[in-house]
Amino acid sequence: MPQPLIRSLPDDCPLDIVGDIHGEIDALQDLLRHLGYDKNGRHPENRRLVFVGDFVDRGVDSVAVVRKIQHLTDNGHCAILGNHELNLLHGDQKDGAGWFFERQREREKHRYVQYKIATEQEKEEIINYINTLPIALENKNLRVIHAAWLSSKIKQIRALGNIDAKTAFAQFRQKAKAEEKNQPWYAQYVAQHAFYHQHHRDEYFDMPYLSAVGAYDLYHGEAHPMRAVSCGTEMAADKPFYAAGRWRFVTRNPWWDDYEDDIPVIIGHYWREWNFHHNHNKLFTALPNQWLGKKKNVFCVDFSIGALWKTRLPQSSFVAKQFRLCAFRQPENILIFNNGETSKIVDF
Repeated sequence: MPQPLIRSLPDDCPLDIVGDIHGEIDALQDLLRHLGYDKNGRHPENRRLVFVGDFVDRGVDSVAVVRKIQHLTDNGHCAILGNHELNLLHGDQKDGAGWFFERQREREKHRYVQYKIATEQEKEEIINYINTLPIALENKNLRVIHAAWLSSKIKQIRALGNIDAKTAFAQFRQKAKAEEKNQPWYAQYVAQHAFYHQHHRDEYFDMPYLSAVGAYDLYHGEAHPMRAVSCGTEMAADKPFYAAGRWRFVTRNPWWDDYEDDIPVIIGHYWREWNFHHNHNKLFTALPNQWLGKKKNVFCVDFSIGALWKTRLPQSSFVAKQFRLCAFRQPENILIFNNGETSKIVDF
């Protein structure tokens, strides 16, 4: 039976909030061991796990990761949806999802070549399971969401009442689609779309700046509340750039700089790097173990384990240890990584 998409976060026990996993089952098993959980998810201190979403895509075994999380949630732990799970629910074939979508597998066969391919039965089981998950969790002291706690979008999602994620997503998408033709950029978008579609996956194409395609992406990110909170806010990019399998004209916006609430928020999604001296992700002006935002009460617990696939490519120059799976231990404010290292969070 459907439940609300914004649900209660446990407040009667300490929590371990786990970042994006992206199919990396070995990293997940290692992290759980370092955290002190047994194979059934029991912990001697009665701790509870909370997974921030993006269990799937890119890694070696998304099926095993989902099965593990389902086993854990069946035994009292918690998980929310990330944008990659929402992509599966509405059939959006994004980069790294060839384990699930056959057509996508052909597109990326020279990049993601070592993942387990899901059977039809496994696909059905995965869809049925993730469609039971919420989009966010909260209690009076803490909020957990995949990408962005946006009060106006949260209000719209709450207003749906008891509803499953697939149905809710479709309703929001239908409304946004129906209204897109009334937007001032729509005629120009129609004119640009065919050209963009022809070249959007060609990384070496000299892509011009297509402002209406960018406006289309910004609109659908803003008009769809579930997209907004699972992907975050965006802004127009200075120039086209190629990322995650296609050309783009919008870039991520650090929404935490405008977050005014006192309640802390834990997020994933943003591919933070564990390197105090050299961080390529310009979203983050703080060090990797520091809180973010105007009130220093937003923390991103995604440390890019989803990029581990790069180390498996022939002649790769990437070092596996720079990509980590992380858990935020609350209320202790400690980070624990899949390699066993720990770090105290500062600046709260």
